[in-house]
Amino acid sequence: MNAAKENLWKAFRGLVVVWIIGLAIGETLIAWGVDNWPILGSIQAHITADATTYLMWQAVAIYVLVGGTIVYSAVRFRASSMSDTAAPTYQKRTWAPFVVTWLALAIAINLANTIYPGMVGLEQLWGIQLDAKKPLVIDVTAQQWKWTFSYPKQGVTDVSKLVVPEGRTIDFVLRSKDVVHDFWVPAWGEKKDVIPNEVRHLFITPTVLGTTATNPMIRVQCTMICGNGHPLMRAPVKVVTAADFKKWVANNSF
Repeated sequence: MNAAKENLWKAFRGLVVVWIIGLAIGETLIAWGVDNWPILGSIQAHITADATTYLMWQAVAIYVLVGGTIVYSAVRFRASSMSDTAAPTYQKRTWAPFVVTWLALAIAINLANTIYPGMVGLEQLWGIQLDAKKPLVIDVTAQQWKWTFSYPKQGVTDVSKLVVPEGRTIDFVLRSKDVVHDFWVPAWGEKKDVIPNEVRHLFITPTVLGTTATNPMIRVQCTMICGNGHPLMRAPVKVVTAADFKKWVANNSF
């Protein structure tokens, strides 16, 4: 084996070591983050969290590989001194098998992500929507800079606090009176734009009891910049049992 190939193999072995160490550190941090994940308060939140976690594991492996290669190459092949101005032995090198392999891996990874978590996750979310038996319909009206909620079948109109029952799929009917807003309850793992002159639907099945007072992740928050009052455009949420929801309806219906 000539000197050039020997140096190449040394560089490759060094890169593998850097990648393994970086991967171990990155995956350890990801595991810590997953263990300390914020509240998952709906069936949809578990689906989106699984997808996010999978993509994070994958992203760390790719990031460490690419970033580690750049850093390792900069250190391993640096000039021996400030006075060393000679051109490097290889200024440009193209190796067809590497190029083809890298391109094939990139295509394969993107196709795999399209299937999972992309298509699989969407099928799960749409399945909940299609399988919902008599979902609770809640009209949501967004305007600068407040939210109002109505329960047409229960006779509750224009309330500023969102009260929902645990374990029942809810069909949020979203409308805007002025500009584009975005309906989001962090604990529920999904959000949707609220667009003027358009009626949109978001299906959520809450699974965790709680209130905004006990956990700020259980709140309605606008996530679309909609003017000066955007940061304050939020509303309290309360997730209750089915029995308590009936009592609340009885006390607030007309």
